[in-house]
Amino acid sequence: MKRALAPLAAVLALLAPGAASPCGGFFGSEVEVDPDQEIVVVYRGGNETYLFSPRFCGTASAFGVILPIPAPLGEAPSLADPAIFEELDRYTEPTRVEVCASSGGIGCGAAGAGGPGGPGFGTGVDVVDRGRVGIFEYSVVQAATADAFTSWLTTNGYPYDPGAAFLYEAYVGDGWYFVAFRVSADAGGLEPGQRLCGDLGPIRLSFPTATPFVPARISGVNTHAGPLPTWRVFLVASEQQRVTLGSGFDPTLYFSGTLAHGTMSDFPSLTGLSLDGERLTAIDVRFPYGGAPGDIAFEVEAVPADHRSVIRVSKDCGGCEAGGTPTLLAGLLAALGVLRAAGRGARRRRS
Repeated sequence: MKRALAPLAAVLALLAPGAASPCGGFFGSEVEVDPDQEIVVVYRGGNETYLFSPRFCGTASAFGVILPIPAPLGEAPSLADPAIFEELDRYTEPTRVEVCASSGGIGCGAAGAGGPGGPGFGTGVDVVDRGRVGIFEYSVVQAATADAFTSWLTTNGYPYDPGAAFLYEAYVGDGWYFVAFRVSADAGGLEPGQRLCGDLGPIRLSFPTATPFVPARISGVNTHAGPLPTWRVFLVASEQQRVTLGSGFDPTLYFSGTLAHGTMSDFPSLTGLSLDGERLTAIDVRFPYGGAPGDIAFEVEAVPADHRSVIRVSKDCGGCEAGGTPTLLAGLLAALGVLRAAGRGARRRRS
């Protein structure tokens, strides 16, 4: 899982021309984005705060992000504390368990892991809001049709992939809004066409919604090939969350636990983002073949339980040497004891 460690304000320090990064694209046009992302969702009182910071490679003139949301923004986008992702990684770090490493025998444990621009009047587009965050300009728009939206993007210089315009249709039909980002023309002395590689943001958005969700359908932009994405979603809410059943995604619970601020002095960013007693749920969401069937929606987990993933680390236990005979013998003796006890119980019942 890739970690987002660089603030947007410092992104230029990371962006050496020609730098390389393992990437696979799904935002904007002529840009590659790492398919494995970390996302933070805080859901409280019918309002969602959404933090994202994808690692990308692209050119300054071509880079853009389009994020669909179900309602207008509750406040202007802002830069979030980049330490939040590092703190979440530490807070949810798996438990390490040492197991015996086999030298080729039977019965010894093996290493494994648990968990993984214009107003738009007369164009069919309504510009609800606009502004700037970091090196990006943004506009919040609502469109009457997908064609009207893409025409507005073209006219106002917001990058997008024309071949993926169909992905906007479902959002337009549901009356959703789009937050469109582009690199500002005067962003820190960037040269047109300069290649960028680094972490975007993290950018923080807030909007009302009936249930927490992550916009995923739009991830089909520029994902014509490559590995299936896996997104780790950290959810802070009053109750433990799960991916809505039957969504078509493959979720794996990575962490679940109550946030007790009195014990979190080493996690100031996470403390500032949450309320004492709220629950943190971390879920690895793997995309199915064929792309996202929709957005990733969440619901309350009916049977909440604390959970921390386990990583099994191999070690030489000595007794596992020579074909694993001592461990195998111990197992056979234990099984023999169970069979003897069962036999004695059967004889007593016959008597």
